[in-house]
Amino acid sequence: MTFQGPLPKVPPHGRIKPKYNPQPNSGEREHKAYVKEQPCYGCGIHGQSEAHHIMLDCPGKRWKRRDHRFLVPLCPDCHRGPEGVHGVGCEAKWCERNGKDTAAEAVRLEAESVAMGILPEKEDA
Repeated sequence: MTFQGPLPKVPPHGRIKPKYNPQPNSGEREHKAYVKEQPCYGCGIHGQSEAHHIMLDCPGKRWKRRDHRFLVPLCPDCHRGPEGVHGVGCEAKWCERNGKDTAAEAVRLEAESVAMGILPEKEDA
């Protein structure tokens, strides 16, 4: 008896950490909603915050860009305005200008969501 058909694909190695998923899971969506309820981290305005995915490295952050666990609340002006994070074009430059640390704030908010049960504990990979 001979085998006919294509051979099954066998991965060359086991994955060390999960693949990046651009779609947030339910816990990450709930965390994003929680972050958007907070006052703007840049100017303190209440009620109109958007969730900004931080670009800076921080402890526990896995992906270069859009890690859905690490968000900070920013109003439209601080987020997309000419003097905002995306208007300036560099998050580190915006943080320096405004005396803010978006990475530390994102880590704090992520820890709050974990403590409240919104996000699961991080898996060490």
